[in-house]
Amino acid sequence: MSKDEVRVSGGAIDNVEIIPLGAGQEVGRSCIIVKYLDKRIMMDCGIHPGFSGHASLPFLDQVNLAEIDVMLITHFHLDHCAAVPFVVGHTNFKGRIFMTHPTKAIAHTLLKDFVKLSKSQNFLYGDKDVEAATQRTEVIDFQQTIDIDGIKITAYRAGHVLGAAMFMVEVAGMRCLYTGDYSRVADRHMPAADLPVSMRPDIVIVESTYGVSRHLPRREREEKFATMVHSTIAKGGRVLLPVVALGRAQELLLILEEYWSKHPELHGVPIYQASGLARRAMTVYRSYIEMMNDDIREAFTTANPFKFKYVTHLKSTGQFDDVGPCVVMATPSMLQSGMSRELFENWCGDARNCVVIADFAVQGTLARDILSSPSDILSRSGARLPLRCQVDAISFSAHADFPQTSEFLDSLSPPHVILVHGEAAEMGRLKKALEQRAGALGISRTVYTPKVTQAVLIAHAPRRTAQIVGSLVQATEMGVATKKIQGVAVKRGASIAIMNQEDLPRYTKLHTGSVTQRQSIALRRDFSDVRLALELTFDDIAAVESAQTEHEVSLRIGDSVTVTHSAATKDRVLLEWLGGTEADMIADAVIAMVLQSAGEPAGICDAEERMLAAIKSGDNKGAVLAEMGLVSKLLDAQFGKTRIDEKQGIIFVDVDGKHVILTTDLDTGDVDIKCADTQLKARVERAVSRIHTAVHPSKIMMQDSISPKL
Repeated sequence: MSKDEVRVSGGAIDNVEIIPLGAGQEVGRSCIIVKYLDKRIMMDCGIHPGFSGHASLPFLDQVNLAEIDVMLITHFHLDHCAAVPFVVGHTNFKGRIFMTHPTKAIAHTLLKDFVKLSKSQNFLYGDKDVEAATQRTEVIDFQQTIDIDGIKITAYRAGHVLGAAMFMVEVAGMRCLYTGDYSRVADRHMPAADLPVSMRPDIVIVESTYGVSRHLPRREREEKFATMVHSTIAKGGRVLLPVVALGRAQELLLILEEYWSKHPELHGVPIYQASGLARRAMTVYRSYIEMMNDDIREAFTTANPFKFKYVTHLKSTGQFDDVGPCVVMATPSMLQSGMSRELFENWCGDARNCVVIADFAVQGTLARDILSSPSDILSRSGARLPLRCQVDAISFSAHADFPQTSEFLDSLSPPHVILVHGEAAEMGRLKKALEQRAGALGISRTVYTPKVTQAVLIAHAPRRTAQIVGSLVQATEMGVATKKIQGVAVKRGASIAIMNQEDLPRYTKLHTGSVTQRQSIALRRDFSDVRLALELTFDDIAAVESAQTEHEVSLRIGDSVTVTHSAATKDRVLLEWLGGTEADMIADAVIAMVLQSAGEPAGICDAEERMLAAIKSGDNKGAVLAEMGLVSKLLDAQFGKTRIDEKQGIIFVDVDGKHVILTTDLDTGDVDIKCADTQLKARVERAVSRIHTAVHPSKIMMQDSISPKL
């Protein structure tokens, strides 16, 4: 927090609500909703590769999409972005969309290809929806922070694939990091994911794809892969590599290209990349070399590492001469359709052939089914085909394994971890392992494993800051962290500025003003009674001398309320005050007293009649005693129970155990007030003086230095 910022106090604990609309105890259709205060964020919006049509979408009907402020897409794989055109074109979503530059470029190409493939199946959206989504999409750079109406978003490198990002979202001090698919280990072309230790998150939403599994070391798995490919070719077999067109495909091509260059005996064996999409997208790869790792950037200084010598692009099986050993890299990775499915059905019956599953095999897909070594498979035509070819899984998937995830979380130390993008069993094992590790290290950590549409609620107190501007900055430069700042808070969007009201025209379009209010009220009793009641109630009351005439009396209460009574309107009083919280309250109290219906203290009328009768008969002592009774009754109403000793001319007042003694000279009427508490004594003196003024309005009030005379 900078020196010209202050923490804004107040704000009860609120809940952060996190709802997986997809990827909850499943792999696919990643779509996570984060709600906090009045902000709504959608993290990813993909489809499930094991389903088609509307069944593949996230459960979008569980939220009001019109309330979503921003959608953040981590990378271009379809299980993270393929539902975006549907949301843009077929729902009431009005929020903004962000992704990195390469993700936007490659996603556009992938989604157009997805539309072509979908036209023969269950149709979700068309080319116009893809173009509309692309036009709505804004870009964000790594390490860049943007503020969307109080939602601070920072993008970090996630590894995984070109352009993949993790997003740190901050709302009112609550920080939530969403990893998407990430890898903390560099491979042949992508750097490792960033570790955002400078901004400790309160919540981390992390993928759990591989649970507690551990990946083989890079060199070991590359050697295993190359050996399997080489041995299959040596037997006269064919190698099928079902892959996503972009991502792991480029990693495997770099491995094969290097291996072929070192083995001249393989130069006659073709390597085919059966994806026009991958060929077209390579332009994007070449454009974003600086986002790849040091090895690729260094290689690019002398040659383009993605210009392959031993790889041939294959547009369709019609161009493929299926004779002799070869290596074919084809899409999709889960063998659900397309060229990879066609080649698999052609080759699965030959024991010399081999299929390598290099990515995570999603449950419900053919790629997952054949890993369990069935004796046959069901073809797309409905026929049973024998499965005799070799099937092996060598993970080149750039997803974090257990060591990566545990070390990542240990470094960030978030108190709350939410696991997504993993199957229920693996997720459960990972939850247990992470909790045990946190306990051993003494780290406070709660791990959640929500199902799809199951909300996670995490209590969090908002931490808001406000910018001090204008003359208030100079007034608070010293010791700003320990001072309580007072000023006018102006909220514009999500930002709050605190300033003196005199600075409003300079920093805002606001101007200060004042409202003088007037109210004429009918009197139900003599004004002298009203004046007495006011003077007994308010300490800060005084006559306005400029208005004091024989025919008009004005009283000022505090700095803002004036009560005026004139002979011309003897049955009414006029209230005037400057509008404001304090003045309004005082005015309300005055109005209530003017209109008072509770009546005056008991015995007041009798005491007043006795005093007037004594004065009329010339009985001075009787008048003094009657006035003592009147004073006693009025003090009783203001301070509490009083006692009077007429023989000695003494009034006793007890206030919270403190004693006040008023001694009256029965001949002269002079009063002497004694009290050990100087503040209480001053209050009683002030009250007696006002009673005297109300009873004898024609007499001049005595100075504070002499005793008031009744």
